[in-house]
Amino acid sequence: MRSEKKPWSPLLCDELIEKILSRLPVKPLIQFKCVCKGWNSLMSDPYFIKLHLSKFAAKDDLEHLQLMKNVCLGSIPEIHMESCDVSSLFHSLQIETFLFNFANMPGYHLVGSCNGLHCGVSEIPEGYRVCFWNKATRVISRESPTLSFSPGIGRRTMFGFGYDPSSDKYKVVAIALTMLSLDVSEKTEMKVYGAGDSSWRNLKGFPVLWTLPKVGGVYLSGTLNWVVIKGKETIHSEIVVISVDLEKETCRSLFLPDDFCFFDTNIGVFRDSLCVWQDSNTHLGLWQMRKFGNDKSWIQLINFSYLHLNIRPNEEKSMILPLCMSNNGDFFMLKFTRNADDEYQTILYNQGDGKSQVSVVPSGSFITLLWRNLKIFTKSLVIPY
Repeated sequence: MRSEKKPWSPLLCDELIEKILSRLPVKPLIQFKCVCKGWNSLMSDPYFIKLHLSKFAAKDDLEHLQLMKNVCLGSIPEIHMESCDVSSLFHSLQIETFLFNFANMPGYHLVGSCNGLHCGVSEIPEGYRVCFWNKATRVISRESPTLSFSPGIGRRTMFGFGYDPSSDKYKVVAIALTMLSLDVSEKTEMKVYGAGDSSWRNLKGFPVLWTLPKVGGVYLSGTLNWVVIKGKETIHSEIVVISVDLEKETCRSLFLPDDFCFFDTNIGVFRDSLCVWQDSNTHLGLWQMRKFGNDKSWIQLINFSYLHLNIRPNEEKSMILPLCMSNNGDFFMLKFTRNADDEYQTILYNQGDGKSQVSVVPSGSFITLLWRNLKIFTKSLVIPY
């Protein structure tokens, strides 16, 4: 319960002011911190931060969403971030993108976003370090303790970032496949770290993986989820969704829809539902898990031919990336065609009647696009520690 305090305004009660401010975007709220001490403290109040986040998470538009990705510039790779408003992809004649370092810390690259916070990872000789950053408020956490894995002659790593509501803490999960020697199969390790923790912890019950996921873990309802091939050998392997419970720090396997192929498989969250999709360069198929955790509840939401979008599969190489879904079931997608102009288009797909609205993205907007590394996020006031 909040302590008694002097009203901020002689005309409006504090509760009404809170409701009004909670509906405003992050940028003006940051500017309003200088109005008075009461408003300044309000912007850091955990209750108000969660209230504001809930309002914008429920919005059914593109205005509050942004895309972010890693880019490397120059002959010597230097990691930057690039971002743009999602709405500008669909409505603007000119798209403005922004280049910046992760929290002004060279060497860090983006591995995940959750509730407006971004997780960055830096590789150092001793292993890895992570930090959390709110790009909108420019607040950054302290660097984590060093993450290290078993010594070996080669290693591949993958990360996921999410929120544990039971402890009100943001956590990052790291998966590593380490080749111990030439005559020994790779060792699978998984570790977890929460904001403010003093060390990394081993995750319980994680299976042996045959290969790493293609993309970082996606967050849904206190869990991180990956599509993986588990098992030591191809003949004994199976394709599953690995779901990590951030509260219990345990994991379980969920089966994919029948006859699902691992190759060119993506995973995402649309309208609080776990979804997987496959782009075969001739068709796009997308399935939704209607009840999270129940792998018998998969249904197919989308299955359309590229010819429906006037794409000629035999003449051009195209890829389609679903970005988000509206309350009425419309899907917003981004299509990339690899040709002389590296053309981008936006697609608004209506599930009900199967109709699509296609528009061209202004040329030069995403020249440095790394397709699988795109992160979609909403701005927030969330504090990264």
